[in-house]
Amino acid sequence: MTTPPSSSYTIASCDTTPQHYPLSPQLSTEPRLPSIPQEVQSEPPILTPTPEGTCPTRTHQLPARFRDEPPEPPPPVQPPPPPAIRRVILHVFDSLQTSINLFGIGREYHHRLTHNPDAFVSADQLSNFHPDSNPEPSNTRVVSSPKPPPWPCNQLSEAKVTQLVKEVLSVEDFSVQDLNGFNAHTEMGHFDLSEASLDDNDIFQRDSWKETAAEILVLTRERNPSGNGQPFTVPGFQYCPLTAMIRAAFSEAASKWFHFTPFKRFWMSPVTGQEQHLYDELYTSDAWIKAHDDLQKEKRSDSCTLERVIAGLMFWLDSTHLAQFGNASAWPVYLFFRNQSKYMRTCPTSGACHPVAFIPTLPEVINQFIAQITLVKRKSYEDVLAHCK
Repeated sequence: MTTPPSSSYTIASCDTTPQHYPLSPQLSTEPRLPSIPQEVQSEPPILTPTPEGTCPTRTHQLPARFRDEPPEPPPPVQPPPPPAIRRVILHVFDSLQTSINLFGIGREYHHRLTHNPDAFVSADQLSNFHPDSNPEPSNTRVVSSPKPPPWPCNQLSEAKVTQLVKEVLSVEDFSVQDLNGFNAHTEMGHFDLSEASLDDNDIFQRDSWKETAAEILVLTRERNPSGNGQPFTVPGFQYCPLTAMIRAAFSEAASKWFHFTPFKRFWMSPVTGQEQHLYDELYTSDAWIKAHDDLQKEKRSDSCTLERVIAGLMFWLDSTHLAQFGNASAWPVYLFFRNQSKYMRTCPTSGACHPVAFIPTLPEVINQFIAQITLVKRKSYEDVLAHCK
């Protein structure tokens, strides 16, 4: 026979002594959820009455397709931290990444740059939109009418240059503190003496033009171990050494626009957050970045501590007509630097074009040289001459 449950329960307190309390017959032993208090109703919002017969104020905004967002300049590069003391020689890439601008574009550098040419670019140079159409007044004195030169300026001799100084540069419109006692013949003599004192074997001192003979190959349709053609020497090839031209270009004021440290330009999607590589300049390509990294890893053969950078060269040549009448022409060779932005390089006033060579015309003896080649004797000279040019 089972014993009915007792009408009391036990509560265990901090002391280990159990305490017994009687159960009320009205209380149930089943667990119950706590009671939820009634929610306090908030006061209704106070609505401002609208004047009768009028509509509420609406904010007008230009649609997005009609808004022209001007380009944003690149974010400034953080200053480099103080150099740490290194006890071992390691190829450490001091890489950095700029912040993302308004259009989601940023930069990633493998090496900390020492010169940022984009820091000199203002917001006005990035866009042709100017909110203020009224220019600010200038304090520069405006000359009513410039004085015409007292001679034709197409051909100037040393005497004419001296006359230029005396009759033009010596007037009150010019500052002549640096031109007192000027003489063109004397100054040209100083230039000649200075150039004659330079070392011919030093490529960093000699930057003058040189003349040599160029060798070309004339097609013969014969097998030749050294090439498919006979060599022909063309005299009068004038050129400027590339080392001297690079040194002169890097010393000019326009070199402040050169990018010496390549970088990766990327666009970050605002939706997925993924990065996409943007290719807009030559110094943002993977080939340039890899070549720059390999150059930094090379061991220095001397004690030079200067920064090592890459000079990107581009060559262009075309026939140029020198006069309005006649057949005078020339074949100049131009040099452009890939370190400069294409937007700056294509400006006519940027000074980015450097002539480095002039290809001479073929002499008359080339016709006799072609006639001596048996396999092309019956062929037209125009095709062979066009190939030689």
